[in-house]
Amino acid sequence: MRCLRLARNHSSSVHERLIYEGWLLYDTDHREEALSRAEKSISIQRSFEAFFLKAYTLADTNLDPESSSTVIQLLEEALRCPSDGLRKGQVSNGYTSMFLICPSVLDVLV
Repeated sequence: MRCLRLARNHSSSVHERLIYEGWLLYDTDHREEALSRAEKSISIQRSFEAFFLKAYTLADTNLDPESSSTVIQLLEEALRCPSDGLRKGQVSNGYTSMFLICPSVLDVLV
């Protein structure tokens, strides 16, 4: 969490700061606030990081089939956004984590 705080404090834009704040909130079990930060960030600038935060938080918050479909759509949208290759590589890890957090995601994919 220390690294996230440092990154937030040194972020170069509001959009970036919102993403780091979102992860800090997520890590401290404030899921709704984390989701709100992701949505605000997306409204400022569509980015892989913001969509990924929103998808990950939503998957951990809601376990119903409709949410699973939304999570998949958000991850697909994340892949359409600009980002460096390293961060986009995380999406495969994100899918794996989503299956552990939200097994009904598998139903949407199959």
